[in-house]
Amino acid sequence: MRLTSLVRPLGWFSLALGAAELLAPRKIANAHGTPEGKNVVRGFGAREIAAGAAVLAKPRSAVPLLARAAGDVLDIGAAGVAARKASGGKRAMALASLATVTAFLALDLLVARAVARS
Repeated sequence: MRLTSLVRPLGWFSLALGAAELLAPRKIANAHGTPEGKNVVRGFGAREIAAGAAVLAKPRSAVPLLARAAGDVLDIGAAGVAARKASGGKRAMALASLATVTAFLALDLLVARAVARS
């Protein structure tokens, strides 16, 4: 499989994730043990939608994918803070989010590199 075939799915994923973050920020923040973070989740949702729209608008440019990667770095920081604050199942959720976002950061960077080279 060519990595460039993942550009559009990453764009659509960003739109879906961003919509979830905008529509249910309290539930997402509570699930991670940081109920005070609902406004941060909402802001991340707006950023995610903007990144997804940019990826879909310019699928042959690495720049929107690098913007997604920059957002991933912010998400990693937020998930790390949540994991440090939370306990029990909520800490497990924050750690799972941390691992998932780290994997997406790697994927975004690999796909951006493939797009830049094509």
